[in-house]
Amino acid sequence: MRLRQHLSPAPSASIQRGLWLVGVMLIAAMVAFTTYDVVHRRDVVVETTQQEAASLSRALAHQVSGLLHTVDVVVHDVALETLTGRLLDRQSAAHERLRDRVHEVPTIQGLFVVRADGQLIASATDSSARTPSAADLPYRIPQLSHPSTDLYVSEAFRRPGDDRWTVALSHGLLGPKGEFLGMAVAELDLGYFEHFYASIGLGRGKGIRLFSRRGQLLAHYPGDETDVGRVFTDHRLLEQEPSGTSGAAAVLRSPIDGHKEIYAAEAVLDFPFVVGVGIDEAMALEPWRIQAVHSAVRAGLLCLSVLLLIGLVVLQLRRRERTEEQLRVQTALLDELFESAPEAIVMLDLGERVTRVNREFTRLFGYTADEARGRPLNDLIVPADLKPEARRIAQAIGRGRHVTRETERIGKDEIRLPVSMLGAPITTSSGQIASYAIYRDISERALAEIEREKLASRLRQAEKLEAIGTMAGGIAHDFNNILGAILGYGDMALSDAPPKSPLKRYITQVMTAAQRAKALVDQILVYSRSTRGKPTAIGMSSMVSEVVELVRASLPQNIDLRPTTIIADPTQVHQLVMNLCKNAIDAMPSGGTLTVAVEAIDITEARELSHGSLSPGCYARLSVADTGCGMSTTIVARIFEPFFSTKPPGMGTGLGLALVHGITTDLGGAIDVVSQAGQGSTFRLYLPRSDAAAIHSDEEGPALVRGSGQCVLLVEDEEPLMLLTEEMLAGLGYEPMGFTDVAEALAEFRADPLHFDAAVLDYLMPRMTGTELAMQLRQTRSDIHIVLMSGYAGPILTQEAHLAGVDHVLTKPLNFRQLADALADELELAPIK
Repeated sequence: MRLRQHLSPAPSASIQRGLWLVGVMLIAAMVAFTTYDVVHRRDVVVETTQQEAASLSRALAHQVSGLLHTVDVVVHDVALETLTGRLLDRQSAAHERLRDRVHEVPTIQGLFVVRADGQLIASATDSSARTPSAADLPYRIPQLSHPSTDLYVSEAFRRPGDDRWTVALSHGLLGPKGEFLGMAVAELDLGYFEHFYASIGLGRGKGIRLFSRRGQLLAHYPGDETDVGRVFTDHRLLEQEPSGTSGAAAVLRSPIDGHKEIYAAEAVLDFPFVVGVGIDEAMALEPWRIQAVHSAVRAGLLCLSVLLLIGLVVLQLRRRERTEEQLRVQTALLDELFESAPEAIVMLDLGERVTRVNREFTRLFGYTADEARGRPLNDLIVPADLKPEARRIAQAIGRGRHVTRETERIGKDEIRLPVSMLGAPITTSSGQIASYAIYRDISERALAEIEREKLASRLRQAEKLEAIGTMAGGIAHDFNNILGAILGYGDMALSDAPPKSPLKRYITQVMTAAQRAKALVDQILVYSRSTRGKPTAIGMSSMVSEVVELVRASLPQNIDLRPTTIIADPTQVHQLVMNLCKNAIDAMPSGGTLTVAVEAIDITEARELSHGSLSPGCYARLSVADTGCGMSTTIVARIFEPFFSTKPPGMGTGLGLALVHGITTDLGGAIDVVSQAGQGSTFRLYLPRSDAAAIHSDEEGPALVRGSGQCVLLVEDEEPLMLLTEEMLAGLGYEPMGFTDVAEALAEFRADPLHFDAAVLDYLMPRMTGTELAMQLRQTRSDIHIVLMSGYAGPILTQEAHLAGVDHVLTKPLNFRQLADALADELELAPIK
């Protein structure tokens, strides 16, 4: 009752009327704005649709103009060749030339040359009987009436016995005295335009029409074919001139079906045609209608909201008596919020003594509310060595400042905790009355920061190593072409060398080194694409011994090599040992001892190495030690960075050890480097060990399966590699027919498809890839055997080749056995006994 006595009187009738008047004015303003917005949006939609139709009509007009200019060039060239006699030197040659021209331009339906009397001279069709006389066709009479060499474009017509509509483009043939000798004519395939418009994917409610200037419909999509040939002379957008900037557009009724549409037309430059684009108005405005409904609903809701708001304001004036109850509820909520906060909160008086703590404070520091109340905070949770810092914080808070800091505090159990602290004063109009402190346990965050720093360090290393892949990939692709010649001619020389002769042994050693280079290039390509190759089980000791022998041949006389090997099972160790040994040799310019050792070890618990971490498991440890100049700690931390080198300019690239780190990491291993300045260095590589038996390849495989004169189509854009592959195919008993030009190869194949038994295609070629060429060959002859060559045969290329109908994919550079096995498998040849 006392609270109600202090409330202000209820609002008077005049105030209520004023509130309702303001509400009505707001509602009227919202309705007016909504109406304007709806009308404006419709105008915007219509204008946007008009611009879309105009842009599309302009683009299609340019496309039609380009196609017709191409046809004009073809007809003009045929006319010139006819007048100069080049076309009619042989009747079959004239037919072939015209047919080639028709094949080059898909819009040409027929191409021929006729005399002045309308009789056929030459035609692109198979027989002159298939092309009737042009004596009665509509474009002949205007040419006779006004002889000229300029281009003449006829009206649309249909030949007798043919339901298809066409338009003729012709050039007159005039004699030396201007007499009319005949004409070169190209008839357009109007169906091509309909197919093209259908392939654009216009969407629902859109259509494209091609008219002649006098209003005759030549092609349209979508629509009925029976409408082609109709004349719409009253359509007011047919007289448009080529604008070059924007086609004319308007809202008209369709001349075909009568529906109202937003229509735009553009005249075709240099030709008597008009391209029209129509968009159904009802469909174009459908989104606008939906938005208009939404806007009306929103406006209605807003008006209703205004009415409700005014009613709420009136009601709010009568709710002041509930303020006291709300304050009590608010106090209870704040108390619960204080107790349930996830951070430890402590309230302090002006003497820095605890007045209140929450539940999280008790959990974090171990003191109950009764144990903490009344005690100085510094004596309660501040370690002895941090008390000066706590006093400085208290002084800052006493001066009205907010203090945030990461520090340490101690709990009841005497355990130090890393915490994030916020301290601030509590003030009123009369000044500071208390203060508070908030503590958050950051133990987990501190551990996370350490782990994140480790991950960031590894990420920086990975980004540096990525530079290797970018550069190495480009080098490897070019180097593959050089290796192709070495392996190809080496294979042929090896097959011709006498058995068990020194020459055969020498060539075998050359081929072994070339195969190593090929494997290195393949590995660089795989590394540059961040993908894995084809792992296989090998004996590490045999591989290390092989590399050691290669290194021993290049050792200076003042360096002693002591290899010690134990059987292990890693992969890719050839590059590892070569790079590590080369690095060790460079570190001993004055001589010393190089030791290479391999041993099998078992790791029972995780280890942190100088460069990477090692999980428990079975490993092969490869150690390369030298007695050279050694390295400082700073250099050891950076030796695996790409392009980092301590050698003088021009003496090293800084990529060798970066490659070692990349291969080891890719294999799931780690590296430990121990070095001191002046006392040498030791590199220990831990590589996962396998119990699988080592896979050894035979020195000489089974005899090559040779052909018996089968004709093989070879397409390779690089002439040296094409000639090499031709020699390899000939050496295998096949009859190769090599091409460096895709078009020539395809023309030769189409001339006589049954002459070829198989095709060997390169993948990367100008103008057309190997898979695209394979599809062309399959269209001509479906049972042709196709082998594809590529510098990298990854899963994506394999899938693409399979879809194109390729039977076999070979990886460059090729060798005799690869080529022989692939062709023998496809041609089902048996080995010669």
